[in-house]
Amino acid sequence: MTSPFYFQWQNEILCKTIYPMREPKLRDFLTYYMEIDVWKQYKDKNISTLKTEVDAYVNAQEAAAVTAYKSYKVLREYFQLKDVRHYFTKYKPTDEAELTEINNFHALFIDSWPRDIRGERSFVEAQIQYWLQHRNMLRDLVRSKTRRLENMAPDHPKRAAEAKELEVKQNITLPMAEQELDQLRAFLKTYDKIEGRKLAWYKQKKSDPAFAMEEAEFLVHYAPENPVTVRDIAIWKVEEYRASLEKKKQYELLEEIYQRFKKEPARYPYWLQYMVVHFSGMRYASAHGSWADPKDLLIRLNAAELEKNSKALDDGTVEKLCREKIAAYETGSGSNVPRLARATDKAWKDKVALHMLSVKANGPKTRRAGLAALQAEEANYEIQSLSTDEVLKKIEAMKTKFPTWAWKEIVKLTPLRVNHVEDFNWEKLTPEEEAERYAPQYNDIRMVLDAWENYDTSAWREEHGRTHELIVSRAVCNETAEHVQHIRGHLPPGGLTPKPKWYSGIETENTLPGNPRPFYTRPATEKDYVPGASILWLRFVDKEPNAWQIAKSVKTKSGVDLLPASFPADKNIDTKSGNTPWAYRRGDTVTRSRTVVNPETKAKVTQQQWLRWIHEATVAEVGETADGTMVITYETALPDSDKGISAVGIFRMPLSWHLSDGTEDTYNRSFVGYVPEGQVPMEHLKTMLDWNRILLKKVS
Repeated sequence: MTSPFYFQWQNEILCKTIYPMREPKLRDFLTYYMEIDVWKQYKDKNISTLKTEVDAYVNAQEAAAVTAYKSYKVLREYFQLKDVRHYFTKYKPTDEAELTEINNFHALFIDSWPRDIRGERSFVEAQIQYWLQHRNMLRDLVRSKTRRLENMAPDHPKRAAEAKELEVKQNITLPMAEQELDQLRAFLKTYDKIEGRKLAWYKQKKSDPAFAMEEAEFLVHYAPENPVTVRDIAIWKVEEYRASLEKKKQYELLEEIYQRFKKEPARYPYWLQYMVVHFSGMRYASAHGSWADPKDLLIRLNAAELEKNSKALDDGTVEKLCREKIAAYETGSGSNVPRLARATDKAWKDKVALHMLSVKANGPKTRRAGLAALQAEEANYEIQSLSTDEVLKKIEAMKTKFPTWAWKEIVKLTPLRVNHVEDFNWEKLTPEEEAERYAPQYNDIRMVLDAWENYDTSAWREEHGRTHELIVSRAVCNETAEHVQHIRGHLPPGGLTPKPKWYSGIETENTLPGNPRPFYTRPATEKDYVPGASILWLRFVDKEPNAWQIAKSVKTKSGVDLLPASFPADKNIDTKSGNTPWAYRRGDTVTRSRTVVNPETKAKVTQQQWLRWIHEATVAEVGETADGTMVITYETALPDSDKGISAVGIFRMPLSWHLSDGTEDTYNRSFVGYVPEGQVPMEHLKTMLDWNRILLKKVS
């Protein structure tokens, strides 16, 4: 492995494990902004002046028609195969049971293939849902077996066998199912290009008995039904651009992104640059427990040594050292004045004053305890005064003192992973390492690491707000938004529930400088989507949310509440079905319930739901494209999204979708909260946005 690397995504193994969607999300960033730029360039042009572009467009569509049909044909033929063993030979050994499932799926595909083109897309969509359930079942099985193995004693007689079974399910069975799902999605995608032509062929065949052209021949001939428009040209230009990005790897994409940032720095605020570079493609999972403070680890490791040395001192030495401490702290004299004696921070000075009471005591036991406490505080202060890099170097120098399993855990939870991870299983101990971890001779170091790892699993939040370094290896929606606000100079509360009141409170106080002014509102127009603002969505769910998700009553300045006033509070029975509509209970929290009658058993079932905050995103830009006005956001996909989009990065949706509440059953109201930028951490960003480090080469 080439080193040193500066950021975890530069390590190839970490990039593949932490950033499974790295390159696609970098491409999305470039493409979504290009959509805006291209439409700005073409929207006011007259198509009659674009003959060169029109000719090129027609030629490109003719070539695309051939390519699209070939893709469709290859994938359709794949799903018409009864035995696809040949396509899964890379999995060694092949899971025969899963291969049987796949072959049975193909048999179903063949038998049920629609005779009419009009049913093809919906059929493929249905097959995706069917196979998605199978894939999800395997995912759940892997999670279940993983939890079981983690809770199993290292010496359990079944541990080795179950570990092997999990390895097969995780590394062979599930990837086989994923591969089949990828093929299905690729097949469905071909309909974006050929479905219109297939329908045109079908209609012409039905309406004209003399029409003799075969479907395949018809599909590979491009014949536009309508004249080419400026919109067609703009969409094609963007498609060509995205195609040009497909073969570009991470650093080539970053180079192109760098040129964008360099050309229009005002368009891309520092928070967006930071998030695009360091978070694009990151996996969706809670950041809690993905980082532990290396300074805290060093303090804990030193504490045991200090305690051992303290116990070895005789009373005479303790008394002598106490006199030296008194001189050092009260007069600044002596040959070895500790750094803590010069501390000016009140919290540290108060700690010194407390310990000095014992150091000055008459009783030898009290003096010994005071000296030990003061020495520990001095060591803590020394370590806390070091930079992260200095602390990591000290820990790195101790590597040979740690057993393999302990070093692996330290690397996993600190930035040491950047240059020390060389194994795809860097986050999991092997069964042998797990057994060694619980061996009696490692009790002391295990207790230190357990205390360190579990001291504060959410400590990443405060640390990132202080240092703005890249320290987490995963994030969910609100955590991603919190990283954004840290770079914008703010420290918002954690979780989704506190955010609306945080924004509303700042709006009410109205003391923060900057324009636009702080606000919390239900968006009504594109002007409400200010870059840097949070969008917060609501949703009803069947399970009672936890304290960080539940929607607490908070109104906007204009009086808009979480629910429309039109939602009913009483139950009016539908006399035909016996069902009742949703009845809402408003208060500090919101619930709704309804009675549903099973049409077969006639049994009545009461359904209850809770309103919760479901998602948070950060506005990057609002722009006009050939497909209408789009809101570009930096966020995560929701966790139930497929693996193709479930990651951190740039997304975009139509403005109309953002402004809609959805239907009552699919309630999706959103609010926007905004605070002006505070003190942007420019000193830290000089390092984090150093393109010599990012691109691993000298840039102008």
